[in-house]
Amino acid sequence: CRHIDLGRWFGLAAMASRLVTRRFLPVSRPSASILAVHLAQRPALSYGCVAGDAAASPSYIHRAAQGGRDTLLGPFQSSNRFDSVLRDHMECTSISDGEVVCNVTISEQLQNTYGTLHGGATSTLVDVLGTMALLTKDPKRPGVSVEMSQTFLAPVPGGETVIATGFVVRYGRRLGFTEIRIVDNKGNLLATGRHTKAFPQK
Repeated sequence: CRHIDLGRWFGLAAMASRLVTRRFLPVSRPSASILAVHLAQRPALSYGCVAGDAAASPSYIHRAAQGGRDTLLGPFQSSNRFDSVLRDHMECTSISDGEVVCNVTISEQLQNTYGTLHGGATSTLVDVLGTMALLTKDPKRPGVSVEMSQTFLAPVPGGETVIATGFVVRYGRRLGFTEIRIVDNKGNLLATGRHTKAFPQK
């Protein structure tokens, strides 16, 4: 478990708040500043705990680099960053040269206000599956994104499990081109995407 000194953090927040109020609001003091000072003086609240284990867990990219492409199989491994929304909701079921297949359950975390798959979640799937497809070619070359696009063809109801496939269209020394397809259990096409990544030259 990783600890954070909340007292010090709130103390800095109080200082910043005082500087702002002196410059822009010389008469009134915001309640946020009072709360920050109060919390900074509370020893019992000086330390808080965040999910250190999750934050420190190796991402799918690091796992592939260390153990090869087969480490991509199974439940999705995130490093607790932007792609953590897929944790516990995506599982890689198949890997071959230039292709990955994953099952994705459209849980509440992936839904928009209409109860269907959010466009941002689809974009994350395109990002991740494109990278995973490239890692099947060389697990030590995830690349960096230079272009990505999505096309939404039909709504994906919450609670359903869809099949997302990422495959390499072209793989070169400097660039890797991938495409992603998301279908339902009947094979109906729901969304597509393209993800192009560059390989920095050493």
